[in-house]
Amino acid sequence: MNAHSGYDRVADDWYVEPPWAVDALITAEATVRPLRGRVLDPCCGAGNVPTQLAGVEDVIPIGTDLRPRRPDIATMDFRDSLRQFRPDSVVSNPPYNQAQEFIEVALLHTWDRVCVVLRLGFLAGQKRRAWWPQTCFARLWVSSVRMNMPPGDRAVAGKGGTVDYAWFVFERGYRGSPIVGWLPDVGRPPRQRRRHAPDCETISVPGAEEVL
Repeated sequence: MNAHSGYDRVADDWYVEPPWAVDALITAEATVRPLRGRVLDPCCGAGNVPTQLAGVEDVIPIGTDLRPRRPDIATMDFRDSLRQFRPDSVVSNPPYNQAQEFIEVALLHTWDRVCVVLRLGFLAGQKRRAWWPQTCFARLWVSSVRMNMPPGDRAVAGKGGTVDYAWFVFERGYRGSPIVGWLPDVGRPPRQRRRHAPDCETISVPGAEEVL
């Protein structure tokens, strides 16, 4: 079981974020400063993030991936993709086991900001304790509901989220403590409430309606 997604581990840590999570990030960032220019997802899988960004005003979405997931998406390593495109911003769901390196490389080749969706637990960890103060960590957008991140390489029925996620936003030149907020309810399907079986059997008693 992969602690990042709640599903069995798959090759390249390819887990697909829900479309509403991308829409919610776009809306949240717009309250600070809207995304503009070339926005790259160098780990785009089958193209979910570029698809959601396609309708955003003043945004030119670009998607690449390490594997040939879709014929119209260039196949390349995220490092090469970032060096080649040098985008204004990055929005991505990177492989969790390479997340720190991904953020560092993305910031080297990005003009504006880097937004990555990671489990909330990424904030913790002794090895990263000294790393955080050296970053330009600007905002944390917490998801108040657990995102469902199924494997992208197979048809798996969604079983509901089991891991807490957030969008981590790193902004070039940012100084100070990060702003913490919550993702807005944008485009998210309504939660399915579980139907609970009655605690006891209802017994009809003849004549009871006359007492009432």
